[in-house]
Amino acid sequence: HGSSMVSRRNRLSTRLGLRTSVANRCIPRVEAATGKQEPSRGVKSRRDTLRETTKSLVISGLLSSALSAPERVLADEDQAPDRVPPSPIVKKVYFDVAVNEEDIGRIVIGVYNDGSQGQERFMQLAEGAGAGLDYRRSLFSFVSPDKSFIKNGGVGSITGYGSKEISLAGGKGSRELTKEVDSQKRSHDRPGIVSLVIRSPEPPPAPEKKLVAESGRLVTVEEMPKGYVEPNGSEFVITTQPVPYLDKTNLVVGEVLEGIEVISKISNLPTSKPKGKDDPFFKIGKSIGDSRAVFMATRFGRPFARVQIVDSGVLS
Repeated sequence: HGSSMVSRRNRLSTRLGLRTSVANRCIPRVEAATGKQEPSRGVKSRRDTLRETTKSLVISGLLSSALSAPERVLADEDQAPDRVPPSPIVKKVYFDVAVNEEDIGRIVIGVYNDGSQGQERFMQLAEGAGAGLDYRRSLFSFVSPDKSFIKNGGVGSITGYGSKEISLAGGKGSRELTKEVDSQKRSHDRPGIVSLVIRSPEPPPAPEKKLVAESGRLVTVEEMPKGYVEPNGSEFVITTQPVPYLDKTNLVVGEVLEGIEVISKISNLPTSKPKGKDDPFFKIGKSIGDSRAVFMATRFGRPFARVQIVDSGVLS
């Protein structure tokens, strides 16, 4: 800070010197206004007196102005940006997509630079974090009824497969990321928003009670109905229009930079629409956790075609 203040004082002195030079050049104009110029003498002439008086007044005014508001002079210099603001995008990831093994293009996503665990997890899965922890070969398994977003099914196990357990950012499952969802400031407010599914949009069905043998006796245990899968924090959606209700369940991690036409192709694919979804018996069965109704609900919105990420990674 000391060297900075000395530098600023030097710049201020230079400015005053330049202005004094300007004042000296203005003296002849003042003399012209008086209409007289006296010859040089051994004593001070009226010209010399006028020159010194005018110069003194000009310097006094400049010095008073500079010293009365030094903070303003220094503040103007401090307002110059010292560094470039951080980019809102920390990295770019890509997904090469195929429909029934036919390439339809690449999606490039800019991951936000918010420092969240969810954003780090998304990049880990895009790049590949280990056996089974990879978006390669994962499927886009759902298109919303109004085609407002598409969803990728993510990975089967968030800890991977094999003898070595791998830990992703945010811990096991999605529960550690719920705090980030509750405190996030970003929103699903436009097309191309990418977010991880952290909570199910619907309350989970009631667990089923079963009798199992344990230590030589029968005990009652509770199991979730067949077909119900709690989000593990690896599924992600891409919006095609604003979807504000996803703000309560999904964690925004980035936005689409390229390939919006690929997303449009996926959202317009024919999907399964079971006729029985409006049946009152189906609704009752789903509300009580009937395994057949729960499994049937997982079929809604599923594309008939196989929509797969054939390759993914992080762009340099």
